[in-house]
Amino acid sequence: MIEKDFNLKTKQGLTLFAHTWEPSEKPKAVLVLVHGIGEHCLRYTPYFKLFVEAGISIFGFDLIGHGQSEGKKGAIKSYDALMDDIEISLLKVKQIFPNLPQFIYGHSMGGNLALNYLLRRPSGLKGGIITSPWLALTEEPNVVLKGLVSILKNIIPNMTIDSGLDSKNISSISAEIEKYDSDPLNHGRISFRLFNELSKSGKWALENIQQLALPTLLLHGTDDKITSPIASKVAASNNSQFILHKEWPNVGHELHNDTCRNEVAKKSITWILNQI
Repeated sequence: MIEKDFNLKTKQGLTLFAHTWEPSEKPKAVLVLVHGIGEHCLRYTPYFKLFVEAGISIFGFDLIGHGQSEGKKGAIKSYDALMDDIEISLLKVKQIFPNLPQFIYGHSMGGNLALNYLLRRPSGLKGGIITSPWLALTEEPNVVLKGLVSILKNIIPNMTIDSGLDSKNISSISAEIEKYDSDPLNHGRISFRLFNELSKSGKWALENIQQLALPTLLLHGTDDKITSPIASKVAASNNSQFILHKEWPNVGHELHNDTCRNEVAKKSITWILNQI
């Protein structure tokens, strides 16, 4: 497996860290990762090794305010700016891997972003893999907190608070939880604006899912205590023409860091190869 680092520039002039995982021989396709809240792309290395062994290249980048990218931790300029950053990454991928079929892979917050990207700016993509997307939370905030966020997003939009993500819910493997907790590139912050935009765009994606016209593999663990597996089920049922939905029983939030890792990778790889 060949790994390389890159830097990208956002429209605001900030630097994004990016990384590729490549097979030694000519790849069959390229997958572009959009990661979850508070984490970073390099966490996916053990999982992506399985894709590379199957001849699929991966391009990952750290979202603004995450990992090794610039920006205040957990804060954004706008949701459209996040869409722009994904677009910039896809343009870079076209330069590095010309003429390869491109797929987007989004997990959790990244699942929200990737699914919205497939709905809003699908040009050039062959399809997407979405895991545990933030379409809705398993336990939504109470009415008082939602009301507070709706007010503060306009007054102090980039003030950050604790995201409330409990690392014990990411995996049933204790070693994975320990790795998450000890990773200095992870953080637990989210701004009022980011929370509001993710909540709003998750709802929008659910309401407009019938407009999705690219093949999409949607995977979710039934025991996810962070993002709602029920919301994923609803999305899939409202667009069965383009969405292939699979639930993983007795599995939580990070399918790629749990006991089902190899099975999830195999399912995803087979799906990609079938699309090309």
